[in-house]
Amino acid sequence: MKNFTLVILALFCSSILVAGISPKEKQALVDLYNSTNGNEWTNSWDLSQTPENWMGVTIFRDQVFAVSLKDNNLTGTIPASIGNLTGLKILNLQKNDLHGAIPASLGAIKGLKTINLALNKLEGNIPSEILAMGSLEYLDLFFNNLSGELQNDVAGLKNLKRLSLANNDFRGKLPVAITSLEKLTDLQLSSNNFTGKLPNGLSSLPQLKKLNIFDNNFTGEFPTKLNTLNLDELTYNNNNFTETATLLAAGE
Repeated sequence: MKNFTLVILALFCSSILVAGISPKEKQALVDLYNSTNGNEWTNSWDLSQTPENWMGVTIFRDQVFAVSLKDNNLTGTIPASIGNLTGLKILNLQKNDLHGAIPASLGAIKGLKTINLALNKLEGNIPSEILAMGSLEYLDLFFNNLSGELQNDVAGLKNLKRLSLANNDFRGKLPVAITSLEKLTDLQLSSNNFTGKLPNGLSSLPQLKKLNIFDNNFTGEFPTKLNTLNLDELTYNNNNFTETATLLAAGE
């Protein structure tokens, strides 16, 4: 009986060691490979091997923890099945040749903390499902072809530390809800087509350290209170602020 128990225990331990990620998660990775021309990646995957041997994939407790394929010649679209990586914390696909829309299914990943899709050719607006992600801390989408208006849904990003949307084609007014992001330290909105006045509460963000809004069409008075926040970076040129307000902001 004792020997039988030891055999069962050994088999149980072995099954834990080889469990790996679920078939659904593995298929999501394979879908990403296929939809972005994986054979032509700079560092490709050998699909005959297990996912823990695939470059840029980090697995923790039998779930995909991170997918980091920065500057790896991914060409194509991001598949909707990426939302099946339910344990994902970091997604970094920066500096590739991705086009199409940002999949709304990313919003289903409840613990996701970093989305970096910068320096691609993505189109459309930011899905509302992503703007509702309370877990997200870093959202980097600069240098794409994204467009549309930011909505008050952005208030759902309650733990966001960095929002980087520079060099896209966002337009319309900056939503007042952005002033509710109390953990925001870095706001990058330069080189878009934002219009209207800056929300009054922008200068009250308690942890803000970097604000770059140059090369837009903002109007009205520049909130000179921003100069009292001891920001590490502040750029606002090439807008349509009133001349008096601009001079005051510059300390003249």
